[in-house]
Amino acid sequence: MSVQPKSQDRSQAVFILAGSSTQYSAARQKLGLTPRQAFWLTRASHLQGAVRPKVYRVGTWKALPKIQEVEEALAAAEAEITDLD
Repeated sequence: MSVQPKSQDRSQAVFILAGSSTQYSAARQKLGLTPRQAFWLTRASHLQGAVRPKVYRVGTWKALPKIQEVEEALAAAEAEITDLD
């Protein structure tokens, strides 16, 4: 009998908008979150189904490809955005 892993529910997730995986990992550790608790936000589709998600922006996030689409998705989802230094 095999056990199927639980799917990750992104509807109440925490997202980290970071320009690199290193920045994402550092921010996640700073916030004390595990990979199951915080998703690396790199594209608008990651926000699908999210309602007022908590989003932390860090590092070179402005350099991400399609950042304008991500910012539009953040506005549509009414994201709670916090900038980390």
